[in-house]
Amino acid sequence: MDLNNIFIVGLMGSGKTSIGKLLAKRTGRLFIDTDNEIIKESGMTITEIFNKFGENYFRNLEHTVLSKVKSIENHVISTGGGVILKLKNIKVMKNSGTIIFLDIDVETQLSRVRNKKNRPLLDRNNMAENLVNIKKERDYIYKNISDYIISISGKNKSEIVGEIQNYIS
Repeated sequence: MDLNNIFIVGLMGSGKTSIGKLLAKRTGRLFIDTDNEIIKESGMTITEIFNKFGENYFRNLEHTVLSKVKSIENHVISTGGGVILKLKNIKVMKNSGTIIFLDIDVETQLSRVRNKKNRPLLDRNNMAENLVNIKKERDYIYKNISDYIISISGKNKSEIVGEIQNYIS
């Protein structure tokens, strides 16, 4: 069942939200950011949720938000970087649309997230090593579940969105 949704997955800093918004605008779809939905529904930042309740609690909130897309169509859905860590999330995305993986190299990622505050999984003292480990843990999953993989390093938003549009058309 393809509801014509497009799920944007990838590591933190890969541009899921900005690419998702531009893609939605260019394709006439509505846009949803799962992290923003969690923030709205919980009244807390992602960091506050992690600190107060832990990662597993956050992942359950993520699944609750993602489950709501089962009945919507023609949306671009930007997901949190760890959404792929739960098999039930992968199933929801696979059954509800196309999964696009924004693949980013660690150097580009580090330059983008270095000064960001709302990144609860980053150890500020070992950020580069931390990013490498997260990439090693998640890349295999991203690559195996995605319908389309785009290397985003060295490309501007317009190029990336254009490449996605070519794939989905």
